[in-house]
Amino acid sequence: MNSLLSKLSILLSDQYKQLKGVRKDIEFLSREFVDMNAALEKLVDMEKMNVQTRVWRDKVREMVYDIEDCIDVFMHHLGQGHDKDGLFRKTARKIRKLRVRYQIANKIQELKARVVEQSQSRDRYKIDEAPATSTVPLVDPRVQAMFEDAKRLVGIDGPRDEITQWLMEEGDTSEQLKVVSIVGFGGLGKTTLANQVYNKIKSEFQCTAFVSVSRSPDMPKILKDMLSEVGYHSMDMADDINKLITALTEHLADKRYLVVIDDTWSSPAWNIIRCAFMQNNKSSRVITTTRIQEVATACCSGCQGYVYEIRPLNSFDSRSLFFKRLFDTEDGCPKQYRDICEDMIKKCRGVPLAITSIASLLESQGMHVEKWEKIQDSLGYELETSSKMEWMRHVLSLSYNDLPHHLKTCLLYLGAYPEDYQIWKHDLVRLWIAEGFVPEKHGLDLEEVAGGYFNELINRCMIQPVTSEIGEVWSCQVHDLMLDLILLKCTEENFITTNGCLHNMKGTSQVRRISHQFHTRNMAPAVERMNLSQLRSYMLYPAAKYVPVISKFELLRVLRLEFDSYGRKDSECLDLSNSTSHLFLLRYLEVSGFCLKLPKKFGKLQHLMTLHLARNWLDSSNPTLDVTSLSSLRHLTLPYNPICLELRNGVSKLSNLQTLFGFDISMNSVETIRELGELTNLRNLQLMASGGTGEEDSETKTLKYDTMAASLRRLGNSNLRMLSVEFSDPEQFWNNCFTCPHHLQWIDLTVKDQIGDQRGGEWEPQIRFEKPKRKVPITPNAPRTKSISTA
Repeated sequence: MNSLLSKLSILLSDQYKQLKGVRKDIEFLSREFVDMNAALEKLVDMEKMNVQTRVWRDKVREMVYDIEDCIDVFMHHLGQGHDKDGLFRKTARKIRKLRVRYQIANKIQELKARVVEQSQSRDRYKIDEAPATSTVPLVDPRVQAMFEDAKRLVGIDGPRDEITQWLMEEGDTSEQLKVVSIVGFGGLGKTTLANQVYNKIKSEFQCTAFVSVSRSPDMPKILKDMLSEVGYHSMDMADDINKLITALTEHLADKRYLVVIDDTWSSPAWNIIRCAFMQNNKSSRVITTTRIQEVATACCSGCQGYVYEIRPLNSFDSRSLFFKRLFDTEDGCPKQYRDICEDMIKKCRGVPLAITSIASLLESQGMHVEKWEKIQDSLGYELETSSKMEWMRHVLSLSYNDLPHHLKTCLLYLGAYPEDYQIWKHDLVRLWIAEGFVPEKHGLDLEEVAGGYFNELINRCMIQPVTSEIGEVWSCQVHDLMLDLILLKCTEENFITTNGCLHNMKGTSQVRRISHQFHTRNMAPAVERMNLSQLRSYMLYPAAKYVPVISKFELLRVLRLEFDSYGRKDSECLDLSNSTSHLFLLRYLEVSGFCLKLPKKFGKLQHLMTLHLARNWLDSSNPTLDVTSLSSLRHLTLPYNPICLELRNGVSKLSNLQTLFGFDISMNSVETIRELGELTNLRNLQLMASGGTGEEDSETKTLKYDTMAASLRRLGNSNLRMLSVEFSDPEQFWNNCFTCPHHLQWIDLTVKDQIGDQRGGEWEPQIRFEKPKRKVPITPNAPRTKSISTA
């Protein structure tokens, strides 16, 4: 909806003065959609809505998709043309625009009628006044965690003893308040761990309390519960928060206390609760649990604090817990059930709540292999419907419902990836941008805003970070059960359709995004029967073994085709020479694993922001590519193994380019290398020297290297942050490349193995940065070199 509202604003700007006849209708649509957007945002925050409300929401969603598509088409046709066109072309363009404006007028009337109909339905059924209904079970299953017999727990001894040791360590002369905040993914056992520590050490304190906060905290009730548990028995306990805090501070002033604050969701809630904790030098202790890293840090600030990040169970403990709940011991598992059990344990990924929930679900089916296999094949459906999975469903939904609206959209997009897929951060944020999920923010570019979204999902434990060798988070994975929840939401909201869900599509819904993740016998016929003209995104993964007919797509924004790990000469052929020229809305194009035929010129794909062509076999021995017309291009990855591409002169026109991978010095002209230095927005650059055709003389080679060095000096003084270089002549290339690069953070230098062999030894890179004229103090925010690697 936000994307549509911004486009309606553009249609009302001076840029489209020619739409005088429909201006009032566009203003009407804009006003109505502002009101509908407010109603939709209210509905998003409802954990459950009635059928009437859900139907209205679905109709509005589909209407918004259709209207945005219509406006995109109109804006494309009205914007076509060039000032240098001849008289005939200008006349033809005016006639075409008159026809388009006439079509707009008719279409706007149709759209207005649809909007009026939905607006009347909203008023008739009082849609946004419908009360929210909670899905929280009547009996909070956390009670079970608080009274769980320690003998039935697995893998808790180590974490419990570590936290206990820090809280109660002998020889600690400090009498100040200590706080431990336990943080982690929902279902990892934070409440259980906190309760085990609480029971182990509570006898050492004069008064104790264990209270839960929850996502929508009732602060007076929380403070009253705390007062009651620490032994304050006054009958006059009003709902005045200030009086309740005063009563707590006075009661705890001369006592050594232990308090557990369970399930804290926000820093503001914690800031109120912390007012009750006196720094009375009595060696008091507080334990908090939360799913959000930022909240855990806030809980520990201002005192002696320790954030304990709870981890999933290891493989041994996961198996032990699963089999203990089902058969008492692993040896008690019958042979015919073992494969099913192993698969279920793998899906749980060490989350205790998932292990116990699934074990309970299987136990309820009795000892029937067929029933267990059915659950194994439809775990996502069981998560949605089974009463045995109710608490698991509630725990996952709590995390999802607490997300801001924009993060819910970004999280749902992860449903486009297969199970256990390693999702690269830079790919994901570029896809979010291409889909229009990321708004512009003052002082930040789109990648920085999207990177913040990625970090926040990690901070909230919604995705699992994968850390590189140098400690950077460059990718992530999604827990299988969280992925099941995401896919359920995607189906419910017609957000992303996987080929496994095509048969579940509602009759009134059009498919907007398709993710083909695996191969089924009837997949190709099902896709052939579908109307793909309204499709916005198409993502293909190797297991699907199916290549679509790209000419069927008209309004595509994202096209991602991954057919094999690496392209080979005998790979599936894909001809992009003519098939992408009509995709005028395309913003993201990634192709890998094909024998690829590229166009000489990529046409006027004015919205294309990412072009990723690595890991393909090119059908030409010396291909040349012209991307100079791609004015919006921000990220370009060229094929570079085994054949590299030559770029046409004119790359300096790509003023928005931030990433360039696969630039071959040997293949490109001196002029193109020189123009590279004019790309002042370039941040990430990968260079190589393949040797080209081998026909270059030493003078040309030297000229290219000198020109490249000059371009690198310019880039180093602009915005270059990451440089990766693979070359065969290090001394000649590296000399005078940089003079005090201002923003460079990461550098990777690789010398080809055969060169080292020829010289009889390894080459030691001589890296020299000139010292600045004045000393600059290093601050925590100062950019630094993060990695230097040589091979």
